[in-house]
Amino acid sequence: MISRDKTLFAWFGAVALIQTAVLGKIVWDRQSLVKTGREIVMQVQPVDPRDLFRGEYVTLGYGISPIVSTALAQSLPVAELRRGEPVFVTIRPDADASWKAIAVAPVLPATPPKSGPASGDVTLKGRIQSVWPGEFKDAVNFTVNFGIESYFVQEGRGKLLEQQVRDDKIQALVAVGPDGTAALKGLVIGGQRHEDPPLF
Repeated sequence: MISRDKTLFAWFGAVALIQTAVLGKIVWDRQSLVKTGREIVMQVQPVDPRDLFRGEYVTLGYGISPIVSTALAQSLPVAELRRGEPVFVTIRPDADASWKAIAVAPVLPATPPKSGPASGDVTLKGRIQSVWPGEFKDAVNFTVNFGIESYFVQEGRGKLLEQQVRDDKIQALVAVGPDGTAALKGLVIGGQRHEDPPLF
């Protein structure tokens, strides 16, 4: 009986250790990305100010999604644009911290899109959220989630930030890794940077 108890204790201990290690790796990877990733500034739009289970936050939308397939210089075949599929979206900077999607690929592109090389181009890894027919023949609209759509704030400030976003007073500070992974590292509110303090 004692031996069985020891075995169960060791098994639960091993499971707890593995879970802790996985969680630690996730936190470490995100912090490393925030510190070393290429920083870009993006204009944002609000969607929803509150999540009852995780506290108050501002949900942010970006001009790079939704995407119209026919507006891209390079895109996946329409049949391959399926909900839940991972995609790599190459974006190009425009005026006033706005960006536009110029290409979509199933894997991280090794070369610039056919529309021409540009030193400011950035590729983001995302996942297709929804797909629906476009206005014109052979056109398809689709939205992509990049993992930078939610920013948590102090309780009671969600509505205020939502209004500031509507007034075009907020931009997002986004860190992008070499593999296209993106992390929201903070906001620019009224011209001032507000970044989350590093965990280590």
